[in-house]
Amino acid sequence: MMNQSLQSLLSEYSHIGHLFVDCMRRNPDFTCQIDAATGQEETNASVLSRSIRLAQALRKFGLRPGDVLALGGNNHLDLHIPYYAALLNGYPIAGVDPLFKYSELRSLFKITQPKIAFCQRTSLEEYERAAHDLGLDMKIVTFEEGEGSMKELLSTYDIIEPEAEFKIAKFDVDKVYAFLISTSGTTGFPKVAAFKHRITMEKFLTFMKYSNKMSTIGLNLSPVQWISGIFNAVAMPISSQTKVQTSRPDDIDHLIEMINKYKPPSMFMSPALMLVLLRRWDEVDLSCLKEILITGAKTNVAAINELRGRLHKNTNIKEAYGMTETLGPVLTPNVNGPVGSCGKPTHGYAIKLVDPDTGSEIKEPYQNGELLAKGLCFTEYLGNPEETRKSFTEDGYFKTGDLLYRDEKDNYFFVDRIKMLIKFRNVHVVPSELEEVILQHHGVLDVCVTSIPHPDDDEHPVACVIRKPDSIVTAQEIKELVSNHLSKNKVLCGGVVFVDKLPMTSSDFSTKAKSCWIYFEQLTYFVFEILTKMLKTVFILAIVAMLVGESIQQGGGGQGGMGGGPPPKFGGMYTF
Repeated sequence: MMNQSLQSLLSEYSHIGHLFVDCMRRNPDFTCQIDAATGQEETNASVLSRSIRLAQALRKFGLRPGDVLALGGNNHLDLHIPYYAALLNGYPIAGVDPLFKYSELRSLFKITQPKIAFCQRTSLEEYERAAHDLGLDMKIVTFEEGEGSMKELLSTYDIIEPEAEFKIAKFDVDKVYAFLISTSGTTGFPKVAAFKHRITMEKFLTFMKYSNKMSTIGLNLSPVQWISGIFNAVAMPISSQTKVQTSRPDDIDHLIEMINKYKPPSMFMSPALMLVLLRRWDEVDLSCLKEILITGAKTNVAAINELRGRLHKNTNIKEAYGMTETLGPVLTPNVNGPVGSCGKPTHGYAIKLVDPDTGSEIKEPYQNGELLAKGLCFTEYLGNPEETRKSFTEDGYFKTGDLLYRDEKDNYFFVDRIKMLIKFRNVHVVPSELEEVILQHHGVLDVCVTSIPHPDDDEHPVACVIRKPDSIVTAQEIKELVSNHLSKNKVLCGGVVFVDKLPMTSSDFSTKAKSCWIYFEQLTYFVFEILTKMLKTVFILAIVAMLVGESIQQGGGGQGGMGGGPPPKFGGMYTF
C-alpha cells in the first residue's frame, strides 16, 4: 500500500475509517494489540468486529457525524474500540487525560461539548458532575462491567446486522473534525486544536510513507490524548505492527519488564525517560533497539552521548521536533546530523525563522528565531476565533512560539520555548490553570505560577503567592488545594513562596521569568539566613569553649564548669 503515490491513496480512501477497515481485513489473524499488564492479546478480526458493533450501537443510540465523542482511560484492550468506532462514524474524538479531575473535565467539556464520553469507573462521578454543571446532555459510559458500562450499551442498542454489510459513514471530510486535541498553543492558556478529516488523513499517510517500519512490534506508551497516542492507535494497525501497551500506567519497573520481554526494535523516548533508563542500565536490555526517537522536551546532549556510547554503534538515535497544532513532526530527524539537531524540514511543510519581536525573516545560520510552519496543521482553536487568528501570520504560517536556529547545512536546533508552558515529566502544565485554582483560596490576593528547572523532571511548578491582609494561609494549604483539584502531574512540587508583590511588565514571559527569579532570591535569602544563624551559633560556641578552656586551665581541671562532662551538642532544623 505504501508503494502507491500519496495522491492515489487519498483518492482511494476518503477518510481514515476506510483505511482502517481495509487494512484490518487484509490480515485478520494478525495480533493487533497486547495488554502487557495482563498478557491479553487480540487479533485484527476481533478488534474490527468489536469496533463495528459499537459503531452500529452508537448510530442506533442517535449519534450523527460531527457529534463529539470524549475518550479517557488507561491503555487496556477496550480503550481504542470507541476510538475506531468514532472514525467509522465521523465522530470527532476528544482525548481526555485519565487523571483529570472535575475542574479540568469541566474546562475541556465546556469547549468540546461531547454527546457521549467513555471513561474508567473511578472517574464516573467527576464526569457526571462536570456534565451536570455545564448542562450537557452527555451519555457517560464506563469500561468496567456494571450499570452504564460499554457492555450494557452494546446490549441495549444492539443491531442484528452482518458485519460484512456494515457501511462506513459518508460525510464531508473538509467540514467534519477527526480529532479535538487539548493544547496550550503559544500563549499558555488551555485550548482545543481541531483537525479536519482530510488534513488528518493526509498527515497519517505522509508520515507513514516517509518513515521507516522497523518490525511487527511497537510500544504504545502514550495516553490517548497525546499526539503520539492518537498516531499509534491508527498507524500501528494499518502498518501491521502489534500495538503493545499496558493498563498499568506510571510504573517504570513494569516498563522495564515490557522492554525486556517484547524487545521492540524502535522506541519513542522522552529525555526524562532516557535519564531514568540510563540510571537503571543494569536492569534493562536495550540491545534490541535499532532506532530511538527522542521527543517531548529539550534534550540533554551529554545524556544522548552517554546513551550512544552504551548502545550498539549502528543504533540510530534521533531527536524530533513537532507540536499538537501540526499533528506531530515538522522536522525530519537526520540520522547523520549533529548531536542536538532536530533534523530538517519534513515533507509537506514550508518553514522559516523570524525575529520574534520584528517578524523579519532570519536567513543567516546560527541566529535564534521563532519557527513558523505552513502545511498540514489544525483548522482552528475550537470556539476561540481570536486565538486562532493570532496564531497565524497573514500569509498562513503558524506561529509555533518556539525558538530554534539552523546551521549552514539546514539542520535545525531547538533552543527554548517562548510560551510559558511548564513541562513536568513530559506533561504539559498550564500555569493559568493552577493560578485559577489557587485564587479560589480566601486568603490569596494574587498568584503567579512559574517553574524551576529540575534535572530529571524537566521543570517543577512553583507558586509565587501574595497573601491578603491578615491572611495566615500556609504553603501546605496551597499545595493541598492544588492537589485536591488537579491531577497529580500538576502539583506544586517546586514549592510555594510568599511575596509582597509580583513583577508587572508588558509581557507574560517577563512576568513569569521575574517570578522565577523572585523564587530563587527568596530561596537564597533563606539559605543565607540559615547559614548566618549557624555561623553565629558556631562562633558563640567557639568563644564559650575558649572561655571554658581558660577557666579549666585556671581552675586546675576540676569537676566544675564543663570540663568533666560531654561536649555540647549542636542541633536543630530550619524550615522555610
